[in-house]
Amino acid sequence: MGYIMWPIYLLLQNFGWAIVIFTIIVKLAILPLTLKQQKNMAVSQLFAPKVREIQQKYRNNREKMNEELQKLQQQGYNPAGGCGPMLLTMLILFGMIDVVYKPMTHMEHINATDIASVVTVAEETEITSILLNEYNAQDFAVIKEYADGNTDAAFITGDNPQLVHEFAADENFTGKFNEKDPAAISIDEIEKYGGLFVIQEAVANDLLGSNSRLTNETKQKITMARTRYNGLQKELLALQMYNKYPETFEASNRISEPIKEQLTNLSENMMFFGLDFGDTPKFLVFEPMLLIPVLSFLFSLASIILSQYLNKKNNPETADVPGMNGMKIFLYIMPLFSLWIAFSVPAGVGFYWTVNYVFSIAQTILLQIFYSPQKIREKAEIEFKAKHAKSNKVTTTAVVTDAETGEEKKITKEETLSQKEINRRKLAAARKADAEKYGEEYDDSDDE
Repeated sequence: MGYIMWPIYLLLQNFGWAIVIFTIIVKLAILPLTLKQQKNMAVSQLFAPKVREIQQKYRNNREKMNEELQKLQQQGYNPAGGCGPMLLTMLILFGMIDVVYKPMTHMEHINATDIASVVTVAEETEITSILLNEYNAQDFAVIKEYADGNTDAAFITGDNPQLVHEFAADENFTGKFNEKDPAAISIDEIEKYGGLFVIQEAVANDLLGSNSRLTNETKQKITMARTRYNGLQKELLALQMYNKYPETFEASNRISEPIKEQLTNLSENMMFFGLDFGDTPKFLVFEPMLLIPVLSFLFSLASIILSQYLNKKNNPETADVPGMNGMKIFLYIMPLFSLWIAFSVPAGVGFYWTVNYVFSIAQTILLQIFYSPQKIREKAEIEFKAKHAKSNKVTTTAVVTDAETGEEKKITKEETLSQKEINRRKLAAARKADAEKYGEEYDDSDDE
């Protein structure tokens, strides 16, 4: 997906508009597959009565049922004919998740080495911001002593008990541990303090271990930060930290000037109508970002309602088929799935999912107008009958004697017979052959 999105992003210089154009391109690309799906569904409707008959007749004989259904498939029945576009849509969604999580890789094509430098600076900056937080004066004092050479100050001894956060008993402390980050962080600070937990793995293990004097809240915050920067979202986290402390990144000599320009460019282009597409919407937090999950849910629901309405209109005979109510309930779970997706991934993914539903609804309405399933089914029925009529054409050769000349002539005749008549003639031929074999007289009146 990245190689398709990249030129669109370069042209438009905005991640949101790139997603819109990308979705249009994808919809146009899979349109032939969608049309084929509609045709397959129309053909399948022709087989629906026979399928129900087989399922009812062999409901206690699964092997025989499958055998009979396979015979129908040889005639054109395709039970999985409508799955292609859905599977492709899900694959594209997973590809889009990777693109959104890795904007430096896919949108700016920054190489892995430079990305690693940016991520390291971001991780050090975030850990330093935790230590410099005004609620965290005790922990910072310990880390400062450790960084200045007094390493014993950081570990529990008889004189140095583990710290307990001074605000731990304050009800306002819970959930607000990292609210008041420092206004600015210098390069010296991130290298001196943040570097202890990022560059020096053995030191980090000691400072976060059970013998460390640091408060449990601080250790948990730092451990969580280190874990996140080792995961899929590290590029987005680095970009968010850049947005928060741009001066820190600008002052770093570990990031080249061209990369700093790309970070600035990417930071601006990830914004769409005031929404940061790298951020993840928060449940029950009333902010503009909440619009994306809400729209994702509503358009998903609208798509399901429209498809059910059109299915009932185009295929009224299937409305009361047993088991359909259970299928409808399953379909109405999809909007909840969309809501869950939008709250679980960055806003860019939720926006793509929403735009995809918008264009799917538009496409469904246009196809209903210009490529009506009812017309497709009527055409498919004509083609089906013509095909099977052709397959039932039988060529027969008979020897007749000319009444005037007495000469024998071969006459070839082509007939279109029903399957019943074909079976009758085969049975008659077999009986005639048996009669001749045993010297018996054959009476064709028995085969009428």
